[in-house]
Amino acid sequence: MQAIQIKAFGGVDTFEMVEQNKPTLKPKQVLIKNVAVAIDPYDVKFVMGLMGEADKLPLIPGSSVVGEIVAVGDAVTDFQIGDRVAATRHLQTYAEYVPVGQSALAKVPDGLDNVIAVAAVLGAATGYQMIVRDLAVEAGQKILIQGGAGQVGAMAVQVALNRGAEVYATASPVDFDYLKSLGSVVPVDYHTAYEKELHDFDGVLDTIGGDVARQSAEILKPGGKLRNLTTIPANIQQYDIDVQHTYLEGRGELLQSLLNDLAAQRVTIRIGEILPFNRENMMAVHARARQKSLVGKTILTWF
Repeated sequence: MQAIQIKAFGGVDTFEMVEQNKPTLKPKQVLIKNVAVAIDPYDVKFVMGLMGEADKLPLIPGSSVVGEIVAVGDAVTDFQIGDRVAATRHLQTYAEYVPVGQSALAKVPDGLDNVIAVAAVLGAATGYQMIVRDLAVEAGQKILIQGGAGQVGAMAVQVALNRGAEVYATASPVDFDYLKSLGSVVPVDYHTAYEKELHDFDGVLDTIGGDVARQSAEILKPGGKLRNLTTIPANIQQYDIDVQHTYLEGRGELLQSLLNDLAAQRVTIRIGEILPFNRENMMAVHARARQKSLVGKTILTWF
């Protein structure tokens, strides 16, 4: 099979197209004939070496996959050859064939494009999980999403609105129109000292961390929930709130719910460029993503 691997962490010139044997399946894994991958901020940071360098090199990067199951392990019970599925996994997805454990898989609903499905499995899935499980948002609650115009934040905004919450979201003013396109959300300029004006929030999803975590803590009511995806400053402990660092669990059942919502158009996801899967495009997209945030999810397709 063809795959893009790296032999060292660092520059984008470390990418190389290689021929490898198809992966050998474990009992609870399936083998997916890959159709498309999304280039996520996590992938970009990983190749740079910013997510730690514990993984043994050389390796195949990538964290998203969508395609058809072409083989199943002996202990797989819920999926079969021919199923169209999507998933996130740690590494090995910049490849023609990808092994994935069945617990991470979700079936792609009829009518949902592969591009949308693979775009959703990491960033959007994180935002979905944060609202549904980690913050457990309920109707009538007042919720702030930090970084509402990003992939994680935009999905969190939509899911919180669908649950009947009163939703605020921080962003740059240039992104306010996009935020308003998601529904009845109140945009907040992140450049301002908004913590002096906002108060009595039930929950905050903080996708940014650092001093933003302190601003988040200040607007929460006593006992309010702060769920943080990055760093939590030590001084947060002075606030009477429920604060936790959290992360995407990558469970198939939550991804399935998200894909069902996307198929039913209850939520949307912003797509950027769609390009052929090759070394040149992989290098170019990673290079651009190192300079600035990409608008919409960039997808590289095999076919």
